[in-house]
Amino acid sequence: MRLAIELTREAMRSGSTDLQKPAEPTDLGTALTQQFALIDRNVDSVVRTLNAHNTKLERALRRQRIWNYALTAGLVVAVALGLWTILR
Repeated sequence: MRLAIELTREAMRSGSTDLQKPAEPTDLGTALTQQFALIDRNVDSVVRTLNAHNTKLERALRRQRIWNYALTAGLVVAVALGLWTILR
């Protein structure tokens, strides 16, 4: 849900600054070309936003993986110390 809201905000933000209302086309070919250009710009904006979001998620997963390894190592050390204390 949060991603959808961010994408909508980004599209609205880029739409208000990047896009200007084109003049009314006189033929169908020009109208279609303008529509496809508008669609391409909007898709590019969504792709950029998704790529940025993906990069953030990859960094968060990398940090979480390191944290998990550190916790596992700490647990192994604690268990080893506990066993050493009991068996001593």
